[in-house]
Amino acid sequence: MSAGDLTEEEVEGIRRGKIADPTVGQVAPLAAVFGVEPSYLIDRKEQPSLDTELIEGLSDETTREITRQALRLPEREREIVLGTVRQVGDQRGDPSREELSRK
Repeated sequence: MSAGDLTEEEVEGIRRGKIADPTVGQVAPLAAVFGVEPSYLIDRKEQPSLDTELIEGLSDETTREITRQALRLPEREREIVLGTVRQVGDQRGDPSREELSRK
């Protein structure tokens, strides 16, 4: 995964706190992947919880658009959409959430 000049190793370093003070050159591409302003990532009191799977998923335009649309829905409707996505995964034989969390 590469977001501009940001490498996967740098993302992991930022996430784990090994890069405690990322440069603008590291924050800007990461913010672009999530479709937010760099200040959203910089001005937080606590570190956002980011993992490689999430970052890779949001590098896909379709996934970003699904996320944008889902954010506009009320909580209950987002839960319905999530249930639908899980059903599709189950039908495809995708690993369960429990299996994924053990990895």
